Amino acid sequence: MDLIKKDTSLSIPKKRRRNRENSGTIFSIYKSEKTLKDYMFHLNDFLKYVYEYDGDLNPDETMNMMKNIEKEDIEDYLKHLLHERELKKSSINKSISSLKSLYKELEKNGYNNPFKYIPLFKTTKHNLDNVLKLSYEDLKEIILNFSVVDDKSFRDLVILYTLFYTGLRSSELINLKYEDIIERQGSIVLRLKETKSGKEQYKPLHDECYKKIMEFKNYIIKLYKVDLEEISDHYIFSKSFSPNEKMSYNNLYRIIKEKGLTIGKDISPHNIRHTVATELSLRGADILEIRDFLGHADTKVTEVYINAKNILEKRAITKLPKLI
Repeated sequence: MDLIKKDTSLSIPKKRRRNRENSGTIFSIYKSEKTLKDYMFHLNDFLKYVYEYDGDLNPDETMNMMKNIEKEDIEDYLKHLLHERELKKSSINKSISSLKSLYKELEKNGYNNPFKYIPLFKTTKHNLDNVLKLSYEDLKEIILNFSVVDDKSFRDLVILYTLFYTGLRSSELINLKYEDIIERQGSIVLRLKETKSGKEQYKPLHDECYKKIMEFKNYIIKLYKVDLEEISDHYIFSKSFSPNEKMSYNNLYRIIKEKGLTIGKDISPHNIRHTVATELSLRGADILEIRDFLGHADTKVTEVYINAKNILEKRAITKLPKLI
């Protein structure tokens, strides 16, 4: 008997035809306006660092720029946030998380995801070890071991003085020009154009720091035979006087690292900022005074120095002699 084969294949429904012209972009998946606003803030900041542009971009332009990002662009941006803008690692992690989310959606559409294997920074609530890494006595020892042999070594010495007496962030320091040292209401102040808040600020200049900067200025005038008008537009801590080239963060970091190693300390410019704040606290400055001096937006950031003071005061107890 002939075998009759039955058709056992399943009937598959037809695919629904979708109108892809109005399907939107990856940004349309975020239903929360706040979430989208936060993510776009971080994306815009990232793209403005990688590309040179001003103003806002439309979705199509933004998508095209996102697709051309490479891992090296991300690494440069994270170094910029960490070292030049000196953001906390927890703040940088917010930016990384936002960008990871956006690029994950881009990946679902078949595009490369350069953020896929970018890890978050490890953070601690208060890294007191880092805050206490460099003491006032340590900084004095570095300066006592210092030898001025030329204009660059003189510059490096004045950098140490300025970081200590002002508590400036790295970006604020390297952007200083001689014209930013001005007299205001009978006092000498620094005009800060490149601040974390983006607003121009003024900071009183300690007499000792002012004297040291003026010594360096007069030294440069004689060495390079320039007049006061010509030097006013020069960066105080330039990479080289001629041409008038601004020092990079990496160059500043290397200088401070080298000076720290003379006493066996591995430090960065920000460690000197910690030293200033801790020393102010030990000498009786209250949390509001330290906040204003350092330019913190919130006293919560400043509280770590009060905690550091408490630890140092407890250490002092161990130096008391035994009564019996």
